[in-house]
Amino acid sequence: MEKMILFPSENSKQVQQMKVKTRHLRLVRPLLLEAKEDVLTKWLSYKAPKKILRIHEIDVEVFTNDYANGIFDYFMGVISGDVAIGNCPAIQSFLEYLKGKEIQAGELYELCSHFRRAMIDIGYEKGFASQEYADEIYFIFDKNFRGVLRFYTDTIFQKEQEIDRHVKLLSEYKKALDEGALITKTDSQGHITYVNEKFTELSGYSEAALLGRKHNIMRHPQMTQEFYKNLWDELLTNNIFRGTIKNLKNNGEYFYVDVTIVKINDPYDNTTEYMSIGYDVTKLVDARAEALRASQVKDYFLSNMSHEIRTPLNAILGFVSLLLDENLSEKHRNYLGIIQNSGENLLSIINDILDFSKLRSGEFTVEPKNFSLHEELNHTMELFVASAASKNLTITSFINPDIPKELYADALRIKQVISNFLSNAIKFSPEEGVIGVEASCRDNILKISVKDEGIGVAPEDKETIFLAFTQAGNSGIKKEEGTGLGLSICNQLVHHMGGKIYVESELGKGSTFSIEIPVEVRNAQCRAFDDMAAFKDIKIVFYSPENKRCFQYEAFVKYANMFKMDVAVIDNLHEDFDVALFVHENIDEEIRETIRRTQGKKFIAMMSRMYDDYETFAHIRPMCFPLYCSKMRNIFAALLEMEATHNPLSAQNQKFEGHVLVAEDNEANQELIKILLGKYGLTYDLACNGIEAVALYKQNNYDLILMDEQMPLMDGNEAVQKILKYEKQKRLAHTPVSALTANVIKGAKERGLSSGFDEFLGKPIIVKELERVFMRFLKPSNAATCHDGLSLEEESLGEGLDREKLCKELMLNHEELALLFGVYKKKMGALLPELEKAIQEQEHAKIALLAHNIKGSSANFRIASLQKIGAAMEDAAKEGDTTYLYEESYARMKTVVEKMEIR
Repeated sequence: MEKMILFPSENSKQVQQMKVKTRHLRLVRPLLLEAKEDVLTKWLSYKAPKKILRIHEIDVEVFTNDYANGIFDYFMGVISGDVAIGNCPAIQSFLEYLKGKEIQAGELYELCSHFRRAMIDIGYEKGFASQEYADEIYFIFDKNFRGVLRFYTDTIFQKEQEIDRHVKLLSEYKKALDEGALITKTDSQGHITYVNEKFTELSGYSEAALLGRKHNIMRHPQMTQEFYKNLWDELLTNNIFRGTIKNLKNNGEYFYVDVTIVKINDPYDNTTEYMSIGYDVTKLVDARAEALRASQVKDYFLSNMSHEIRTPLNAILGFVSLLLDENLSEKHRNYLGIIQNSGENLLSIINDILDFSKLRSGEFTVEPKNFSLHEELNHTMELFVASAASKNLTITSFINPDIPKELYADALRIKQVISNFLSNAIKFSPEEGVIGVEASCRDNILKISVKDEGIGVAPEDKETIFLAFTQAGNSGIKKEEGTGLGLSICNQLVHHMGGKIYVESELGKGSTFSIEIPVEVRNAQCRAFDDMAAFKDIKIVFYSPENKRCFQYEAFVKYANMFKMDVAVIDNLHEDFDVALFVHENIDEEIRETIRRTQGKKFIAMMSRMYDDYETFAHIRPMCFPLYCSKMRNIFAALLEMEATHNPLSAQNQKFEGHVLVAEDNEANQELIKILLGKYGLTYDLACNGIEAVALYKQNNYDLILMDEQMPLMDGNEAVQKILKYEKQKRLAHTPVSALTANVIKGAKERGLSSGFDEFLGKPIIVKELERVFMRFLKPSNAATCHDGLSLEEESLGEGLDREKLCKELMLNHEELALLFGVYKKKMGALLPELEKAIQEQEHAKIALLAHNIKGSSANFRIASLQKIGAAMEDAAKEGDTTYLYEESYARMKTVVEKMEIR
């Protein structure tokens, strides 16, 4: 920017000429200065200046403050003779500002000429203008605009030089790109207008063969129309596309290009062409595809081998469990225990490999269902109490009572993750430590954490601990047994469910593993507060000999505070209270004996593991960790002789509302289930095979399905899959399905649950387990069930089965038991001749089916001998074992049945 130039001297010829030319303007200069604001307002009120400023996006206020004021002041300086004409600094600044806006010379002239017009118009409006005044304004304007044009021309020249430099630089860039990249250009219609040599070499097409053609000349059949539609949509929306395209060479071979396509517009925002810059990635894509194929083959092999190994292993573990029930010597029982523990460890490893391979191969799917977190998590924690007790570990918990009653997510996978956390916590925690479980649900995010006091995780291991085949490599710490897949599986499961998994840890001080899973709330009710309301007003104290607030106290009081229960800490038992809690392990035998002898007061013994020290004392109730709402409520209720919640209820006082579909081919089992469902106030439909079950499901609405696994024509597993598929197709709410099976082999339950069953009920049917399923899926009814009090004539029905025991276990009266036993005897009378014939004709498939029916029917009456013979015969027949003594086993069956009577 040039500085203002003062006139060299008052006596110069140029100055004298200027003074002559601006004589009148000098006289009215004070008036012009007073009219400055009017001149500027007038200038920018004309249509042409406003349009020019709008086209070039120039703010009127900015132009007025930064440039128009300076132009006016410059003109006043010229009139007074203080500055040289033709060198207006404000206009030069304005031209610098306009460099990037491409203003034309005509627009610049029009803008300046309207300043001249404003000065003349304001002069006439104010009454001091004349022809001489106007001529002098024109004179100064013309002289000044010559200087403006000179500066404008210099600016354009500089821009042209700059453009030339950019063109040369772009030319160098183009050479560099041509050396390494595949470059093509097309017109706005997609016709090729340019290809570089590298592209023609790779594609095998000559330049002449490609120019004027479209890129689809090289389109590979595997590239879908949808892909190219998305490509054009992306270009139109974002002006750029990035992706990998598979093309065909001229010789029919393929090649992959990792490409960036850019839309190029002219100054008026019209699309003129598209430029494509790509790189040959054929080897990289092929290598990646080969690696993926190898990984899939590996995963298939792992999955297949895991299944193949797990099948016989389940049989081994199942029969070991059966043998452990026999009358064995201590030595043989010890041997079987070793086999069982080793088999279970092996099964755990195989299950890890199977889950991992499913996740890697994409077979895994999330299966959300309605569930109660309180029930599921309580049950999961209880499974680990025994293993924790073996190391004198205590599991504490705080399952927030605010958590809604019913959530919708994949409960099975959530429990799998928490089970892994608990297993690791027990494995890595020192003896006599504490493991803490916490759960909460806020804004539809379920958070569950497991905290331990174990070896911890080093900072460098936090990044890798969730990777496959990895264990934390803490120096000096022995690696634990296992596959190293557990946390990797957890990580993948959580991400499949759309959640997060993370660890907070300090080496040597323990770890906290947490998950956050998005869930839907299906029932926001929180019954825990209602359940505990009755205990708010009782006086509860925590007895501690030295007033110590131990972790057991903290675990209890965390719940107590939620339920507004005031808990005072006392150090002697003579104080007044309704219920006193104490920690069994923290007091000596003398104090325990004092508590046992105390009359008129109630006590709860908090324990890390179950002891029987208070079994015969009605005023003391044991409460084993972990604590949760239903356990606390039931223990307080039992101690204070109130009704417990979720207590296994008998048919005398509990009914449910619902319509149940029963799929069962065994007549005796049908009769038993019909009687039980009737006692619980439930209506039902019966199906004899899977085909009937699926048909009935499609015709009616059911609240629960009880499905036998093994049935003719279509088994239970296939029927469940068809029901789930139908639900998905019709977008129906899920109907819970519980398996009914006599399969006692370890792992059968897991397989059933993974194949689509929501619950698993074994045969013989255990009423307590049946009620648990009803409590989970059906709505309790307020109507009480009344027994009709019918009883069978008291004459003996013979020797064999225990009438009273069966009535109690099956929840039947004598007449109902006799009715069922008659159906059973009739069924066996039909099955045994069929079985004999099948054995004679060596029809192994039929033998297996009939033996399965006999086993299932006999299980209901707890006839262990027939169950064992039927199971052994069924397994042998399924294997096609010709060495098995079918005739001898049949004879034993027939003898048992003939002698069987109820006494």
